[in-house]
Amino acid sequence: MASNLAKTNIILLACFILLTAAGCSREKPEIEATFTPFGLEVKGAGSIPLSLYDEAGRLVLSYPELPGPDVLLVFPWETKKIYVLKAGEAKIRLKTPGKKPLAELLVLAPLGSPGERFIIYPETPLKASFVVSTRTPCPEIGLMFTAYRDLTVNLAKENIAIKEGERKLLRKKLCLPEGKPLSLNVRVENTPLNLKFKRRYVDLHGKIKILAWHFPTDESGLAIRHRREGVLVIPNPLFERIGYLLGIKERGYSRYLPFAYQTVVLKNESPVPVNLLVKADFFYPQTEEMAKGFYPPEFGAEGHVKEPLALAYLPPQGTGKVVLPVFAEIPPGEYLARIEVYPLGEKEPVLVKERLIGVTQGKPWLATSLFVILFCGFTVSAGFLVAHRQVLRRFRVRELCLIALSGAVAFGLDFLGGLISNLFYALLGPFNVLVGGLITEITHYAVFTAIFVLMPKPGFVTLSYLINYLMGLLLYGGMRATDPFFVGANIFFMEASLLLLLVYRNPIGFRLVLALALADAVQTFSSLVLHMTFYRLYFPGWYILLSVVVKGFLYTLIGALIGLKIGKLLREMER
Repeated sequence: MASNLAKTNIILLACFILLTAAGCSREKPEIEATFTPFGLEVKGAGSIPLSLYDEAGRLVLSYPELPGPDVLLVFPWETKKIYVLKAGEAKIRLKTPGKKPLAELLVLAPLGSPGERFIIYPETPLKASFVVSTRTPCPEIGLMFTAYRDLTVNLAKENIAIKEGERKLLRKKLCLPEGKPLSLNVRVENTPLNLKFKRRYVDLHGKIKILAWHFPTDESGLAIRHRREGVLVIPNPLFERIGYLLGIKERGYSRYLPFAYQTVVLKNESPVPVNLLVKADFFYPQTEEMAKGFYPPEFGAEGHVKEPLALAYLPPQGTGKVVLPVFAEIPPGEYLARIEVYPLGEKEPVLVKERLIGVTQGKPWLATSLFVILFCGFTVSAGFLVAHRQVLRRFRVRELCLIALSGAVAFGLDFLGGLISNLFYALLGPFNVLVGGLITEITHYAVFTAIFVLMPKPGFVTLSYLINYLMGLLLYGGMRATDPFFVGANIFFMEASLLLLLVYRNPIGFRLVLALALADAVQTFSSLVLHMTFYRLYFPGWYILLSVVVKGFLYTLIGALIGLKIGKLLREMER
């Protein structure tokens, strides 16, 4: 019994090892090599180091790992020679043709499709078959010749001369009965070409699928890591000007170049190869009018709009990727993007897909505010670190005790008010600013103003804010790199407001209340700007306005008025 169990365990372990090895093994890529006038073209060798040796084993050339699937090894090969191609661990023995190639042929079936490429060698017949997927009974076929030397092409009893290096497109309309092949005989010099075409139409409705639609991408169709999916970010004009001034960004951006790209991955579920035309459109979602800013700019005096188009060839049950350009002469907002897929040569789409996209752009005034806030916050924080002893020497022990009391009480009120505010946030959402601010701002500034009236000296705000910050640091832990900007900016705006409104000359007047209200409004705005910058948060304009006007200014004004009355009473009692 025990021996049977042991054998079973061994068999299971062996199966597990074999399955793991099979799962981890990588299939060897299928490599296809073709000699061209410029060298050796290797297909399917992407991300594989390549080396080429002659028959004697001497290294001809080597290429490192390249990202693309195809590689052209450029070298002057000789006819009737043996070369050995080493692709990774694989070795392929290659024999060069007896003669140099005559021309390159690209067969476009139908005209407008990506086409299939062939290399034509002297006195080497070529036979190829093509399936033309079209509803049109007499489709037009294209034969694109690229001559490697002066030659003559005979097509339909007509001789066409093509000079060396010239590229010429020959068009031929063929009437193809569905399902019956038709041969087209072409002769290039003494080399016969037998091309067979068969028309087969399949209704592609429901046979073409979109596997993925990425927006935005780069020109290769790869996702941009620092860009959010579905959102097009237009550069901030202020940052662009700064980049030009500092030499970080080069001038010369052309508005006729695409700003970004979108990539669509298509799948063909039909049994025939298909040639597709993919068209991109953009609309305003409310009116469905064309959003022309996404299209190439208008050319000429009258101008016209060019629609982004792309061709795609999909083999049977195969997939393909299409990259379409996107321009960005458009204001920020939400737009409707549409992709339409047409069989080549037809007017009715077989697939239509829509999605909402966003366009956003940094506001110059917001960027300017950010620079001012960062500069002020860092300057105050660095200045206090350098001159903190001089600031402390200006206060007596009694005054330092009052400052500590002010900071501690403010922290306690902020802590309790924050807890209550969080409870209301679960019910009110963003409108909690109307209720939560009523609790925190009024109580905080009532206490702060009352103690300030007893000791109206420059530096009181700085030390009181730092006590509040240090107590939070001890309770919550974790100093953040952004703290100097938050704390320093709050101190700067409060001290500057008190100095500019001459509050220290008359600390018991309405100017104190107004200075505190204005300073807190600016503090609220600076806090929102820093949160948007450092924590990538988004606040709509109405929320910023509500926070600054109601929570920042109005509630602080009420709290400061209450604190002013309490401060006057305490001042009389002290006397």
